[in-house]
Amino acid sequence: MSSQIEDNEGEQLERLITFGTMFGFVSAVVLVDTLLLTFAFLILWALAGYFRLSLVPFAILNAVILLPTAWACARVGILAFEAETDPANN
Repeated sequence: MSSQIEDNEGEQLERLITFGTMFGFVSAVVLVDTLLLTFAFLILWALAGYFRLSLVPFAILNAVILLPTAWACARVGILAFEAETDPANN
């Protein structure tokens, strides 16, 4: 993905990176990622407790749940950065 975007006339517009946009970016990422990770760990804890999993099945369940969660957290960060620094939004 490019760090620049084009307006209607073909000019390259620079992304707006200020303290305010970075604060908004970090705030959005912290809010959404905290919720994602909280619910992922709650699901992991509930399933492991319900099925009384030993260490190996727990590690497999951990990978099954937390790998997609880590991908979702990274994707939230990318989308939040693009949205907060987009010149059309500022």
